Amino acid sequence: MSMNETAVYEPLLFSRETIFSLSALDDEIQKALPVAQAAYTYMHRNPELGHAEYKAHAYVSEQISALGRFSIFPSQSAPTAVIAVYDTGRPGPVIAIRAELDARPLDPGVVEPHDHNPRSEIDGLMHNCGHDAHTAMLLAMARVVHAQPHWFAGRIVLVFQPAEEIGRGADDLIQEGIIARLGVEQAFALHVSPPLQLGIVSIASGPRLAGSNYFRLVIEGRGSHAAAPYAGDDIPSLAARLVEALTTLPARRLDLANRPMVLSVTSLKADSGASNTLPGSAELVGTIRAFEDLRVAPPGERSLEAIITDTIVSVLHGVSYEWSLRQATPSMRNDEELFSRIVPPLQLIWPGALDVRSRRGMFADDFAYYTQVLPALYFGLGVAKDEFGRSGEHTADFNIHPDSLASGIRLMTLLAHLATNAEKGA
Repeated sequence: MSMNETAVYEPLLFSRETIFSLSALDDEIQKALPVAQAAYTYMHRNPELGHAEYKAHAYVSEQISALGRFSIFPSQSAPTAVIAVYDTGRPGPVIAIRAELDARPLDPGVVEPHDHNPRSEIDGLMHNCGHDAHTAMLLAMARVVHAQPHWFAGRIVLVFQPAEEIGRGADDLIQEGIIARLGVEQAFALHVSPPLQLGIVSIASGPRLAGSNYFRLVIEGRGSHAAAPYAGDDIPSLAARLVEALTTLPARRLDLANRPMVLSVTSLKADSGASNTLPGSAELVGTIRAFEDLRVAPPGERSLEAIITDTIVSVLHGVSYEWSLRQATPSMRNDEELFSRIVPPLQLIWPGALDVRSRRGMFADDFAYYTQVLPALYFGLGVAKDEFGRSGEHTADFNIHPDSLASGIRLMTLLAHLATNAEKGA
């Protein structure tokens, strides 16, 4: 069925009787679009770092409160979060839809291009991961829920979450127990996905995003005069060989089809302070992405951390080192049963295309904490059209096509409609 048709969509997989007009949805999206556009502009101009989203908190709280009928629940562990609940008064499940509030620091000396509109008003900070758009979409979706509550059932929990970029937002809310106390049974999120074309939505069941880990490796040896490298341990050369050995390790030491891993060295420091002296120490810092716990060995195998340390030892040949590993966001998995209930009817009514290929990515998202305790689905939203949405996330050139806002409102609304009306197991 095309979105241009004015016929009524009657959900085939629902046990409850409900009528959902796609043309009416289009009308509501157009009414809500100014809300999204204003929110996107405000958020993008006023980027804030994780757990310091004070302007965003105030803005979102004001917008939600102005609608009425939403109950706002404060969080003790994440005070900049805005958690709003709409009770439709109809029996049904409790679902949550998450959007993020925080922005990111740019590299030193980098600023957002001056031709971006809107543009960050704070040099060095930018919403270059799409969180401003996610928040704008969810605020507009709240307006649709308020205007057409009969399209939904149960309770809809809107989670405007802080600190996704630093991996300390979702876990705070989960550990605090506020999600459980609200009775949330299912959780959903979307993320803008350049360079995916506008109108395309990606969704797959099973493992979706890798877990993130961060390491620091300090090498301690003997320095020497640069004219006599044999008199020391030639630490810069050792560090360079380590970078090559570690970053190529997955391709040569692992069965990548079954144990995929990416190791990237993001910083290398080896500085004696003089151009004629070889330093006695070096520091390597980086990230490791994998779908398994690095410290847990699968049956009959060695842990990934053990394989990494073997490589370090083989390169250093007795030179001492200090290795530290910080495990951050776990890997994320889309629930198979929830996928089977939500995605088939979504395919019938989505105006673009659903890419349901089983693809995994080495990026990480702290929505993974929700997927550990709830049936949950995480969608990718296409945002590329014309010259927009071509640059990758976390770059200063990142942007999205303006029509992406309407696309995101539609996806969030349809997910809420399908999830609250679908009978479990139908």
